[in-house]
Amino acid sequence: MGVEGKQVSTRSETSPEVIVVGGGVIGTAIAYAFARRGISCLVLEQGIIGQGTSEASAGIVSPPSTSAIPAERLELARRSFQAYPWLVAAVQEDSGLDVGYRQWGELLIAKTEEQAASLRELAAWQASTGFESEWVDEKTARELEPLLPEGILGALLADEGGSLVVQRLVRALALAAAERGARVVERAPVTGFEVEGERVSAVRTPQGSFAAGQVVLAAGAWTGHLAGQLGRPLPTLPVKGQMALISGGTTVLRHVVGTADGDGYLAPRTDGTVWAGSTKERGVWDTRVTPAGIAHCLRLVEQLGPGLLGGELVSTGAGLRPGTPDDEPIVGPLPGYRNVWIAAGHYRTGVQLAPATADLVVQGILSGEPDPLLAPFSPHRFDQAP
Repeated sequence: MGVEGKQVSTRSETSPEVIVVGGGVIGTAIAYAFARRGISCLVLEQGIIGQGTSEASAGIVSPPSTSAIPAERLELARRSFQAYPWLVAAVQEDSGLDVGYRQWGELLIAKTEEQAASLRELAAWQASTGFESEWVDEKTARELEPLLPEGILGALLADEGGSLVVQRLVRALALAAAERGARVVERAPVTGFEVEGERVSAVRTPQGSFAAGQVVLAAGAWTGHLAGQLGRPLPTLPVKGQMALISGGTTVLRHVVGTADGDGYLAPRTDGTVWAGSTKERGVWDTRVTPAGIAHCLRLVEQLGPGLLGGELVSTGAGLRPGTPDDEPIVGPLPGYRNVWIAAGHYRTGVQLAPATADLVVQGILSGEPDPLLAPFSPHRFDQAP
């Protein structure tokens, strides 16, 4: 179900100050940030708000699971992590929707001495950078989460880690933005642009052309193709992720539980179900669920929370996460244009980094200058022009 009622328009009566192309978590967060500042905004979504990748996302909100990231991405993560309680409260109030956000706590489990040493170091690093994280022994970990598997040596506990329902968050962000004056057009894939000099003057869709003041391309894996239509292709690519939704019946998971490397996870939801995932299929555009993909997810259940194996497989899903060659997001002005910004390529950190990304995009457009914090993520790093 998309964004319903009077909030959805098929054509604007007046030109918006900003057009956001893409109605996923990044695009709707940007639209809401503009709307809160009283800036008129139009969101163009190729499908239905809350469908697509948002349907197959675990929605984990937690500290970075590796210290091998640029200091700037750490700062984005820290800002977003601190913003989430406030953002969720504001969005739920404006939209009337519960996004299912809970700070369950997160446990990354160690099964080998090598993993234990790595997680001890990660816990110390997270704590030193402002997150409430610590190493806990096997006994403490089991007391916190009885569903943990046998044979663990301990776990990293990120006490404030949690999860939310991404599909609900995206719909709530769109509705909240609409309540503050934004417009949302669904089933409006962008088919082209009208360009005057160094500016995009209009965005074309099957539902008509929309005059543009500023344009933000936040269309996930499709963003590179859209930038290519402007003569500046960017190397965004899909990374297919398959997931399984499990119901444990009376067996309830109390924490987000992850592998030592953070690649596999179980994420509880407020209705008692648990997302298990996911695969990482780089360069795959096909969103069909496969037996091999779901078997991978069920193996993760066995590794992380075997007590859930007797539960029911409620549903499955697959989404296309937007990757880049260096696994860093692309955020900043598009080279060659005075009124086009990019906000894409967040891969598995779209939910984690959405609040800070939205704020920095809005600030950059309103001030005319990108924040220095965005320098490592600039589209210029892929610019091959002389």
